[in-house]
Amino acid sequence: MAILTLAHFSVDFCGGLMIPLPEPTLVQHLGVALPRVALLVGGAAIVINVVQPVSAWLLPARGMPVILAAAPAAAALITCIGLTHSYALVGAMLIVSGIGIGMLHPEGALAAHCVAGKRKGFGMSIFLSGGYFGYASGSLTSGIWVEHTNQNITHLWILAAPALLTTFLVFASGLHRLEGHVAKEDESAAKGKFPFVPVFALAACIALTLCTYVRFITVWLVRRFPGEAAQGWGGATVFAGGLAGALGGIFWGHVSDRWGRPQIIAFAQLLAMPFLFLVLRVQSPNMAPVWGVGFGLTLGAVFPLSVVLAQNSRGLAQRLRMALAIGGAWGLGEVGFILGSRYIGRFPETAHEPVHLILSLCGLGAAITAALCGLLIWLQRREERLPAATSAANS
Repeated sequence: MAILTLAHFSVDFCGGLMIPLPEPTLVQHLGVALPRVALLVGGAAIVINVVQPVSAWLLPARGMPVILAAAPAAAALITCIGLTHSYALVGAMLIVSGIGIGMLHPEGALAAHCVAGKRKGFGMSIFLSGGYFGYASGSLTSGIWVEHTNQNITHLWILAAPALLTTFLVFASGLHRLEGHVAKEDESAAKGKFPFVPVFALAACIALTLCTYVRFITVWLVRRFPGEAAQGWGGATVFAGGLAGALGGIFWGHVSDRWGRPQIIAFAQLLAMPFLFLVLRVQSPNMAPVWGVGFGLTLGAVFPLSVVLAQNSRGLAQRLRMALAIGGAWGLGEVGFILGSRYIGRFPETAHEPVHLILSLCGLGAAITAALCGLLIWLQRREERLPAATSAANS
């Protein structure tokens, strides 16, 4: 489990490097406006998420564990974007890297689910916490990098080290020859507490809310507090929320094994509301990470539970359900990022009000997520009553 979690950390570390960079770093580096940068970054992120269900559909149903070694090496290519100013070449690097990042997620999640034993919620939270921490660490690292190098990303390739180390450890441990992590009986979708469609809607709503927050919080801080090292504080905000999400995910995963996953997800959405309110009303960028911790501990920490719900749902094959719950959900989040950037592009480049408006919609996303949890709880109770009603009718 430790190496699987490290693999998740390393690929999402590479993905997280892009979070603080769209404005002003990539705008200056590529010489294009924010909407074109958003199309590049968001499009590459969509590749990450489209690859997951596509690979689950095309690759062998019993798994292809060599992906656990190859994916981190491919993901590391994202660190080379500073070596060229070509929009097309940077896009190509992001696509190849995105394929590596995307393919690791369903394969790693299935392997983690296998080794988790009976504590599925806790085990999956451990695995996914590696991704949260990696994403957050990548964001913090690149935010500090550009602040201290005056937006120079030429030597960003140095940060490929964690991914390459992970590839070595996967080979050394023999995980690339793992067998049995997709059990034959799990490939059928005949049984499960919930139908997959509402579970996917729940995962997508959480991912869209988180993606909106993560993608736009640094842009808003840079525009709201110009000249105050806001880009670095934006990276720190994402890092603080991601670290809190990783730790909170372990806690919520443990609690959910007893109290129920939809119940815990709904509770976390309600707890997140005050922290979102506070982070969007800071008077200094250095306060954003403080309230970002609370947002990460609550809304940011419960996405792994939606993945466990998807694994235990009915409809579609197990690999495809897992891939859609992770990749498909976050892919919709990246579509939201692109559309939001197009909206922001209608305003002056320094206007922070439209960014604030989009971030405020995260509150609506949390409310819809809580409502979907209510639907799942109702479905669960209805199915629990059906056997009793059938037995009474037969007697």
